Amino acid sequence: MESSLLLQRYRSDRRKLLEFLVSTNHLRAPALASLDLDTISADYVLECIQSGGDFDPSEASRRYREGLDYPIMINLSSGRFYFLLSRPELSGSPPVRIAPQVEMKTSTSHPSSSAGKLDNLIGKGTGKCQIENAADTSALNLPSQPAKDAKALSLGLPSITAGLSDDDIQQTAYEVLLASFVLSRREADLFQDEKNGKNFRASSEQATNDELGSVTEDCNYSMLEVVRVQLEISEAISALTKKGLRNFTLKMMHKQADVPRITLQLLSVVCSSDFPNERSYVRWQKRQANILEELLLRSISSISVTPAKLSNLISNLRNTEEWISTDRLAETLKALRNYASELSSMPGKFGIPHETLYWTESYHFNIKLYERLLSSVFDVLEDGQLLQEAEEILAFLRLTWPILGITEKIHDALFAWVLFVQFVQTGELKLLKLTVVELHKALSCEDGDMMGQYTSSLSCSVVASGGRRVLNLVDSVIFNINMWCCNQLEDYHLHFNQDNCSTFQDLLALACLTGSSFPYECAEIKHVRPMAENLAASKLAHMFVEKSIGAAYRRVLNFLDAENLEKDHSLVMLANKFKEVAEKEYTLFSPVLCQQYPEAGIVAAVLLHQLYGKHLKPFLEVVSHLSESTIKVLAASNSLESYLTYILHSAYGEKKRSPTANYIHPYQIRSFCSPLIVHWVQTQQNNILEWTQRAINIEDWEPLSNQQRQAASIIEVFRIIEEIVDQFFNLNLPMDIIHLRSLLIGIRQSLEAYLLHIINQQVDKSLVYPTPPALTRYEESANPFTKKKPVERLMLEDKTMNQLNDLTLPKLCVKLNTLHYLREQLDTLEDAIKHSWVLLQTDDGQIFDVAKDDLPTSSGTVEELFTIFDDIRRRAVCASDMIVDFVGARAIFWDLRNSMIFSLYQGSVENARFEIFIPMLDEVLDTVCDLIVDSLRDQVVSSIFEATMDGYIWVMLDGGPARVFSESDATMMQQDLNDLKDLFVANGQGLPQDVVEKEARLGEEILDLYAMKAETIIDMLISASQQIPNHLEIKKPGRRSATDVDTLLRVLCHKKDKYASKFLKIQYQLPKSSDYEDTTGKVPPAKNPLLSDMLRRKSSINWTKKGQRSFKIVKNKFQEATSEIGRPPR
Repeated sequence: MESSLLLQRYRSDRRKLLEFLVSTNHLRAPALASLDLDTISADYVLECIQSGGDFDPSEASRRYREGLDYPIMINLSSGRFYFLLSRPELSGSPPVRIAPQVEMKTSTSHPSSSAGKLDNLIGKGTGKCQIENAADTSALNLPSQPAKDAKALSLGLPSITAGLSDDDIQQTAYEVLLASFVLSRREADLFQDEKNGKNFRASSEQATNDELGSVTEDCNYSMLEVVRVQLEISEAISALTKKGLRNFTLKMMHKQADVPRITLQLLSVVCSSDFPNERSYVRWQKRQANILEELLLRSISSISVTPAKLSNLISNLRNTEEWISTDRLAETLKALRNYASELSSMPGKFGIPHETLYWTESYHFNIKLYERLLSSVFDVLEDGQLLQEAEEILAFLRLTWPILGITEKIHDALFAWVLFVQFVQTGELKLLKLTVVELHKALSCEDGDMMGQYTSSLSCSVVASGGRRVLNLVDSVIFNINMWCCNQLEDYHLHFNQDNCSTFQDLLALACLTGSSFPYECAEIKHVRPMAENLAASKLAHMFVEKSIGAAYRRVLNFLDAENLEKDHSLVMLANKFKEVAEKEYTLFSPVLCQQYPEAGIVAAVLLHQLYGKHLKPFLEVVSHLSESTIKVLAASNSLESYLTYILHSAYGEKKRSPTANYIHPYQIRSFCSPLIVHWVQTQQNNILEWTQRAINIEDWEPLSNQQRQAASIIEVFRIIEEIVDQFFNLNLPMDIIHLRSLLIGIRQSLEAYLLHIINQQVDKSLVYPTPPALTRYEESANPFTKKKPVERLMLEDKTMNQLNDLTLPKLCVKLNTLHYLREQLDTLEDAIKHSWVLLQTDDGQIFDVAKDDLPTSSGTVEELFTIFDDIRRRAVCASDMIVDFVGARAIFWDLRNSMIFSLYQGSVENARFEIFIPMLDEVLDTVCDLIVDSLRDQVVSSIFEATMDGYIWVMLDGGPARVFSESDATMMQQDLNDLKDLFVANGQGLPQDVVEKEARLGEEILDLYAMKAETIIDMLISASQQIPNHLEIKKPGRRSATDVDTLLRVLCHKKDKYASKFLKIQYQLPKSSDYEDTTGKVPPAKNPLLSDMLRRKSSINWTKKGQRSFKIVKNKFQEATSEIGRPPR
């Protein structure tokens, strides 16, 4: 809104423009001198001049009145522009719909649908607080400035009835100042350049040259010029006034000057020829007549003249036709001068020096003039800025005190008022601080009895508590400043923000200063009782808090009523808005308010808690489960209550309790949510299990990519788990450790189901090992046409075969990668849950009467709870080890069984060596290394090497009748073994050398046995059998050594040596190897009748008794081991 100063400038410029247009004689109209230029249309005047038409005063007035209903327009060649009084940036984007037709009429005022709801929602909780601007929802988010409507600021002085405008008051104030300056014995300087008696135009032309140049060194004259410029008085008018006040000092000898005498002096000296045109003179004349009417008619009761007679004389002044007769003019002025002299000569009421009747009878007019003079300290070109000469101007204005009846206290109060009004108009903080200083002066100024009675007589009418109240002038200043401050502070959430928080602080100090003189008249405090000390400032601050919170509350309700709440529940929005209010209160306003009232922040928190609780309670009564909207409401409610609790604890600490907090009834969100959260977590557990089962059922165990080598199902499982975990912590509800435990149990069940599925898909690796053929002794067949017995093998079931076909090496590698990913992700998930839990408990804090010690959330308890995942880790490791162990067995004994197990050294060593097998094995290793993650590579390759050595040993010990080795074959076999080791070492890029050597040691020891003589091996067998105690069982397959009885016996069976064959025939009655045909690829029967029959026979060799007893033990233990013959050789 424009300030009053700018409005005055606009009116003055407009009037000057119209005066110029009328004076050009281009306007054809009668009686232009009597026109009121403030009520005619400037556009109409311009149109008449351009068109040369006749000017119609009535049409000009009509056009002016019609123009008041439309915005101000500017017509330019580029288009038409108009100015708005509203703030278009708050109106949002323009409508996209088509505008209605001209005939259509739309109502401009719709009753708000929230009007009826508002009273029901607010109830009686806010007391009698009257909330203004409740519909201004933009104030919730947009910064606002203090109201700048200076029209609302009024001292309540009696109104001026003579029709004097602000410009008239301004010119009269300058005339009074000029007269005061003349009376201060400076008249000689003032008129030294006007002795030639030139007319108005000539004197105005010399004003800036000769006259001013001759008095520039005079300080008071310089101040007079500054005030003239600030009051926007032209040099011509100033020169005219100076001429009118010539010899005024002589006339006032031994007399007290006053405004009527100054006016009559000007009327007596100034004539129409001093003005550029008749209209200017008429206007000036009317203003002087209005001044006399205002001052004389109000004081007429003190003399014997009738009001009608005085009014008739003043009417003669307004009638320009009466001024044609000079005698009539002199007669009128003489009569008025006599009445004015009679009034001026009357003694004052209080016996104060220089007191006149007009001090008390026309004080309202005098105060208006002095207010206008005081406003000259502000820079007319820069709003809100004081002139550098402000102190000199104030000192200069003291010259007017005897005429206007100004005292020290009245001056301080009025200057404080002028400063405050200017602050309201401009928002300049410096002016507010100066207002406080001047008010301190006014309040501390002690008047004597007469001065005090005089000040008390200057009455003003103010509005207080819905009615009228009469105060003296100084009290009216204090009261009106206090009321304006209170009006702003009663809704400080609307009027103040981070940018103008300093203004809020100073306004609060000013309100407390002025409020000490007037106890704040407000509704009884119904929300929260203040502290014991009943200080006026504390009560005032308390009411500001209560009223501002109430106003913000109603704005929020109106905002919610106007918003489309399809996405969020209204209680969520209400809690969020309340939290914004609480944050603003705590960070901006409470630190300032607590300087006057220590419990201000507590009161705000309690009020917000109570107001929101009224809406939350009915909602909680009908909630039975955690829906999406319910979760949002409970989370927002808990967040609001937590923040309000933080405010309370910040003021008093967690152990101390504010008396105000007794008015708080906790929402009990924790106890209300606890069973609902448990039910929600259980529901999510079922969802996790269902989605986990679905992901497993569609898993094909193919890697996601070259970079992500795990299965897609584990990604999906952890995605589901992480989503549930995020939802759990995003509930933002108060939780106990029981809720965390339920969540962890659900995660464990899901991962257990996943691991169980992987484990159940596996088969025992012993199933891939071929059944050991019958033990035979070496002997070549004498008759090649003799029918030979086939070496049959065990046939696997179809189910097992299908499982083995699904457990390919690539799928096994993906499973290993998946288990490795599971362990890593489980660690990451555990850390994330711990971190989120700590944050949740930190944010949860203490909710009013719920102590932290009552919550079982210690770090020790939480760490113990996470041991639930240890079982998952153990199962994952066991499953991984089982698959790693199976990978080697599967690769060698199943995928490469034809190329190694059934082909290596078949028939003879020289014709079936490793040359064919190693490329195939190398291809398997390449495939595995490409698929397996780096951290598992060595472990898997080690398993394959271990299985390769098992297969190599199986060939040497359980290779069947077709495999016999001579002492010379051991060299080639050793070379093959070295090549195999080199393959896995891979020039330092593969397995460590020591690991390879350790794993190949048994194979090398067995090769050493084949390089020995048969007699030596037999001796070793007999010696080993003698050392076996009766209570010691023979080692199972897979745990053999090169020196045990079982190994030595099998070496003799495959030894290409007649002595060994004879030994086996005599001692074990083993059949000849030439009696059997190795049918590779065919499955042998489940039982081995030949071996069973052989073990039932008794030995007939002639051994010592000890040797026979020892060998019987060997035979018995060997017979027991036949039932495990199908197990792996190691």
